[in-house]
Amino acid sequence: MDIAAKRTIIRLRVDRAAEDLATAQELLGLLRWRAAVNRAYYAAFHIASAVLLWLDVERSKHSAIEAAFNQHVIKPGIIEVEYGRFYRDARKWREEQDYSDVATKLDALTAKQIVDDTEHFVTRLERYLREVEAIS
Repeated sequence: MDIAAKRTIIRLRVDRAAEDLATAQELLGLLRWRAAVNRAYYAAFHIASAVLLWLDVERSKHSAIEAAFNQHVIKPGIIEVEYGRFYRDARKWREEQDYSDVATKLDALTAKQIVDDTEHFVTRLERYLREVEAIS
């Protein structure tokens, strides 16, 4: 893939992350905790996949994106360790809420923390993409 095509896809993923994060924040205001966590996770997923694409790492499964993010971004020190935890926690909560009939009940505080952590995650990864000139 040429660099222009790569940058176009990265921009699309960054924009999706921003939209999903804004939706998550709106859903918090509507007291829709599960839906807010779902959108927050997808914001993290889109921005993580954008960073991986910049590094020429492409995965499609959610578990593979998380594993590749840790292997290619966190372990080499490109992004600080706590951001790997933010991603892991958002994915764990999203999957539990979406697929488990006996999921831990979300409350306002937990949902807000997940959305806030995701906002930090998206902001940090977007800053990285600007620093490496993947986006302008």
